[in-house]
Formats: sequence, C-alpha cells, structure tokens
Amino acid sequence: MKNIILFLSLSVVFAYCNSQNGLFEIKGTLINSNEEWIHISEMTSSKIIPIDSTRISNKGEFVLKGLANLPKFILLKLSERNYIILIANKNDVIKITGDTRNLSNTYDLNGSNDSRLIREYMRKLNYTIKEKNKIIKTFQDSSKGTKRESLKRELEDMYNMLLQDQREYTFKFIEDNSFSMASLFVLYQQLGPKNPILNPEEDLKYFELVDSNLTALYPTSPPVQALNKHVTQIREKKYQKQLFDQRLGFGTIAPEISLPSPTGDTILLSSLRGKYVLLDFWAGWCRPCRIENPNLVANYKKYHNKGFEIYQVSLDRTKEGWLKAIEDDKLDWYHVSDLKYWNSAVVPLYQVQGIPANFLLDKEGRIIARNLRGNNLKTKLAEILD
Repeated sequence: MKNIILFLSLSVVFAYCNSQNGLFEIKGTLINSNEEWIHISEMTSSKIIPIDSTRISNKGEFVLKGLANLPKFILLKLSERNYIILIANKNDVIKITGDTRNLSNTYDLNGSNDSRLIREYMRKLNYTIKEKNKIIKTFQDSSKGTKRESLKRELEDMYNMLLQDQREYTFKFIEDNSFSMASLFVLYQQLGPKNPILNPEEDLKYFELVDSNLTALYPTSPPVQALNKHVTQIREKKYQKQLFDQRLGFGTIAPEISLPSPTGDTILLSSLRGKYVLLDFWAGWCRPCRIENPNLVANYKKYHNKGFEIYQVSLDRTKEGWLKAIEDDKLDWYHVSDLKYWNSAVVPLYQVQGIPANFLLDKEGRIIARNLRGNNLKTKLAEILD
C-alpha cells in the first residue's frame, strides 16, 4: 500500500513538474513518407536553435517534444525547402497531418489556435505570391514594342491591386487577432526579398496594436520584447523626422552657423543673405566629397555672377589637411570649420548623418532643397537662375 501511495505521489509530482517546465508535443501522421528525419527548432530574432528530431515511422508517424513556458515560434522541417511554422506553448499537444512531398501546402493541424492562424494567413500569402509570379512571368514572356508598354501598365495595375488586397487582408487579420503571437509573425511577412507587405513607418499603428497587446500578455517573451524595441525605434525615428522637418524642412530658415575661416575670421551663414547659397558639408578626407567638388566648381563658375554662393563647412580634423584639399580642388568660395571632425557643433544642428551633404538656401536663407549632387544641382540652379 505504501508503495502504491509513493508511486501515485511521484506521478503527481512528475506531472506538476512537466506542467511547470512547459512541456509541449508535436505529433504527426504524414503520407508518402520514406521514413525520413523530421526536426523542430526554435526561431528567435537572431538564430535558429535545434530542439528535437526523430525519424518518421513506417506508418508515417512521429512525436517531437520541447519546453516552452512562453509561446515559441517553432520551425518543423523536413528539408531546407519543406517546412512549416508553428507556435508552441506550454502543455500544447499539436497534431499535424499532411503530405511529406509538399508539407507547407498540404498540412492541417489541431491543438494550437496560434498555429492554425499562421496556417490560415500563409495560405492567403502563398496564393498572392503565386499570382504575383504569374504577373511577372507574363511580362517577361511578352514581346517588345508598344504593346509591351501597354501590357506593362496593365500588369502593374494588376500587381498593385493584388498587393493592396493582401495588405487589407493583413490589416483585418491583425485587428481580429492582435492578442495572438500569430499577428507578430504576420507583421514581418514579405511578398519576396526586400518586398514587405507592411511598412513599419507607414503602418505603425498595426505594429503598436500588436506590441501593446502582446506586451501585456507576455512581457518577458524575447520575440515580444524584440517587437517592443522595434516599435520604440520607429517612434523615435518618426519623432526625429518631425524635429528635422520643423527645424530643417523646406521653407524653414536655416539655423545660423558661426565658424572661423582658414584665416581665423568668423563668417556667419546669415551674412550671405541676398544670394542663393549652397550650404555644403564635406571634408578633405572624404573621397565622395572630393569626387563631387569638380561639379561644385563648374556650377560656381557658371552661376556665381548670377547670385549663387557656396558656404562650405568642413569636418576635417587638421587645418593642414583642410587647406590642402581646398587648394588641390581649387575651391574658391567661403570656407569655415571648427576642426572637430564629427564632434563639430554643426553635426547635431543640421543632423548630418554622412557627407557629402548639402542644403540649398534662397535669398532669405530659407531651405528650398537638400542633397543636390551631380546633374540635380545643375538642373536646380538652372531652374532658379537661368
């Protein structure tokens, strides 16, 4: 009797520990199996971590196990191109059926609502990708000439309608399932490489909706924390852009610059009012800047007598390097620098992220264009001064 009681007690303890450890199972019955291996791995934001693997039985059956105290994205894989995505949570028993020859298009499941939602979304997405590829192939197979141009416009319209349909489906999916980890997965889906369905900046409200709801449910989940970090970065980027547009947007007065020239005289940017001024950020050590300088010289010679001036701010570190670059490139206009490299006061003032960078100012000192280089500068100056 004591042995029976001990056995029952141990059974309860074992079951409790499994529950606490978040044991999940993925069971399957697949047709057309050749007793190949099947694997599960956890998908994180930075890597794929193997969890378990087994050989499919001669009856097409398999059982895989893992631990998940919080929902995990699971890759169930037969080969590099034959896999599906699941979401496993503690105590889940997910049952899979399908065809090993084409698992992603044939599988069905029960035991995980999040995984079912992923399957539902991916079927729609795979259909859209298939139709997109048909459109591309139709255009590639078409003959050249005027008919090809009209066909191109027609196919572009079809493609845009297809994309918009997928976007609207995605919007509704997220709104209906914003408390599901499946929506986090959906946020980052693509029609192809570098062709995302959602734009994090334009469609930020959907990212915020999923972030808010999932953070409330799973605050310690690494995927949810990664989403929260991403949303925070997008907000900060939008905020910085708003600040940039308020201070450096078209029509705003360019912030004052007061720096020494090579001779030590302080030259104010505002002292050039009454002329069209190219405010140019560069450095002698910057190869792209040096390549662009001959274009500045040509435009300066052509338009200086018509009211065009250049105010060039250097991010050099040494006076010697700065002066040598001015002499070598024959830069006969206004030059200033505090020789503080990227610690120069002008860097945060004008939010300079890289050089060359420039702003074109009108006679009142208002910003009317940004980052004009090559023919773009020539075209703009011709539009204004010719």
